[in-house]
Amino acid sequence: MDNRTGFRRRGHGYLADQARSALGITGEVRVLAEIPLPMVHTAFGLAVVAAEVLLRPEAVGLDRSAAADAGLAILTGLVLVAYDFLIYPSDSRPGPVGTALPMAAVLSFGTLLAIAVLPLPIRIAGGMIAAVVIGGVPRLAGRRALGKEGWFTRLVRDVSGIAVLAPVLLGGASPTLPLRLRLAAVVAVVFLVSLDSLRTERLSIRLTILFALLVAAIVLGGSAVVGANSAHTGLRAAVLLVLWYGARGVAGAVGGPLRRPGLVAEYAVFVVAAGAGLIWINTTHL
Repeated sequence: MDNRTGFRRRGHGYLADQARSALGITGEVRVLAEIPLPMVHTAFGLAVVAAEVLLRPEAVGLDRSAAADAGLAILTGLVLVAYDFLIYPSDSRPGPVGTALPMAAVLSFGTLLAIAVLPLPIRIAGGMIAAVVIGGVPRLAGRRALGKEGWFTRLVRDVSGIAVLAPVLLGGASPTLPLRLRLAAVVAVVFLVSLDSLRTERLSIRLTILFALLVAAIVLGGSAVVGANSAHTGLRAAVLLVLWYGARGVAGAVGGPLRRPGLVAEYAVFVVAAGAGLIWINTTHL
């Protein structure tokens, strides 16, 4: 029991760690035992997803649903920060940036629900992804805070970011959503996903925010250029995803500690390819 807060800060992992300590076992296993299991986060994620379903556009209207989704995203960030402050040890506490991807997942699922033409199985899959991201990403952020983020953990974070980003980029190219809501969703989610991704590159917090805003502005411009059309919506979203991947990669390579020109050129290829795709879509009027 933590005498400062009155909350139990460690669960079965901590008790197992005490047993290892009694046997003389130390090292990384002991450090990682300080990170709680994501059961509470996942339960909270399921509750948020259920609330979004109840407040979907078909039930309360598009504008009210969009406002509710924004409120739920902010609430998600605040609850996760407060819970992690009380439960996590100080050296493995993810911090506010660790809530960026869960907040983006809330907005992403809300956008998915607003695209009326999507079938029910895709909506269900989107809800499951949102709940898993809200539940699992804070634990991954705890590993990052401890400096124990290996290649597999980074891969899981990247895949989670793409899974969160894809529905929003699809919504950004869908004519079923009003222009202001499409562009607002694109800016907000691209910024949050980029914030989480760039933080993994060990950038300072100021550079992380600055480059995340820059990447969001670039993808917003691409979304405005590609336009919205019911035909080839998936192709338009794919081009925007390539644009985000390249811009985020260039930002991480430029602002990172190594600043390797070869890596910058590698990611710049994706930006050029996405730009060519945008030009091709406009010239062929797809």
